[in-house]
Amino acid sequence: MYKKDNIVKAQDISYERVKSYMMWLIGKYGDYSSKKLLQKANLLFREDCQYNQEALDYLLERGIVDDLRYAQRLTDSLSERNIGPNKIKEKLYGKGFPSDVINECIAGLENSEEDYFDKALILKVRKFGEEPIEDIKLKQKALRHLISKGFSFSIANKVIGYRGEQ
Repeated sequence: MYKKDNIVKAQDISYERVKSYMMWLIGKYGDYSSKKLLQKANLLFREDCQYNQEALDYLLERGIVDDLRYAQRLTDSLSERNIGPNKIKEKLYGKGFPSDVINECIAGLENSEEDYFDKALILKVRKFGEEPIEDIKLKQKALRHLISKGFSFSIANKVIGYRGEQ
């Protein structure tokens, strides 16, 4: 019947608009890595990307976006959930952190092989019980489970054959 005009007036892309969009994202959804923030800005403002890097640099200068701080918080959180170092690295790469930041965070965990052994043992006991696993298929399943949680093969293998009285 009545026709509505669906004409949306395109807003001009400016430095202030890009900067305010990035600030809105951080305020609404929390921290972002600089790479992810730049990707989101490039997606929204794909017609004119000239202000995106400039706005990101502003946020980096002010300390609003700090990759190292965010990666350390994320690393500590994942470590508390009994996730191994390899899985933590994988998740950090997925978030878009550079490799030097990831290596610094993993080195800052200060976990020894015994700590990783204890975390892997907790996961094994929770899913497969306290007894050492003798059945080949169950042993393979337990190995796959522990390796998928980010533990090395050697630690996973020790945990599977671990007897409580050792």
